[in-house]
Amino acid sequence: VDVDIISTGVGGISESDINLAEASQAFIIGFNVRADTGARKTIKDTGIEIKYYSVIYEIIDDISEIVKGHASPVIKEQIVGLAEVREVFDSPNLGKIAGCLVIEGTVVKSNSIRVLRDNTVIYEGELESLRRFKDSVNEVKSGTECGIGVKNYNDIKIGDQIECFTDIEVKK
Repeated sequence: VDVDIISTGVGGISESDINLAEASQAFIIGFNVRADTGARKTIKDTGIEIKYYSVIYEIIDDISEIVKGHASPVIKEQIVGLAEVREVFDSPNLGKIAGCLVIEGTVVKSNSIRVLRDNTVIYEGELESLRRFKDSVNEVKSGTECGIGVKNYNDIKIGDQIECFTDIEVKK
């Protein structure tokens, strides 16, 4: 099996990257970056596969397995929600709290999250707290405001995005 690299670039994955992958019948590898809003819509429309990585050795291992034809069960990441940070508050107990608007899907407290700044991953971890007004909640749906505390991370800034995701096994 041959591997052809069609294109490389720096920064978030764009709509034109998705269109190129579709025309080339390829998949996309993102290293510490995410797809922008336009690209996410095009991904849904085209079904192009994107593999996100934060460890370079995992990319090498996965490509080696594909070339050998011994690819392990496919674990696909499913983004379930995206929140935009509108305000940042200081809490004496929890540190920084992000005042957010959920702009896509549902933010679920038990799922893993990433903090994105300019479509670049700057932190990956878990939620410490998820609140609607003063009530602790398990999920918040699109179009709703909430307060998010990110576990072990206090560098949250206005304009950051918090991406909520889960891993699912895809049958080959």
